[in-house]
Amino acid sequence: MDDISVLGKKILSLLIFEETYTNILQDLRLEKRQHIADELKLLIVKEFIKPSRNIATETKSGILFDGDALNDYSFILTTKGVVFLEKNAL
Repeated sequence: MDDISVLGKKILSLLIFEETYTNILQDLRLEKRQHIADELKLLIVKEFIKPSRNIATETKSGILFDGDALNDYSFILTTKGVVFLEKNAL
C-alpha cells in the first residue's frame, strides 16, 4: 500500500474536480509552497494525480509536463487517486 502524507491527502481531496496549481496553493495557504510542490510531484510519480491541461495553451498535457512550471497546469485525480480517497477519506 502506498503511504501518503497528511499533506498528500489534503491535496488529493482538493482534486475531486480539476484544479489549477494556483487554486491548490490558495486552498492550502497555511502550508509551505515548496512542500506543496514536492508533494504534488510525488503524487504524480505515484500515479494518484496527473496534469490535465496546460492553462496557457489550453491543450491537454498528456504524459509530459514541466515540473518547474506547475503554475502552467491544472491537475486531476487518476482512478488510483479516486480509489485511495474512497478508502481513506479524511
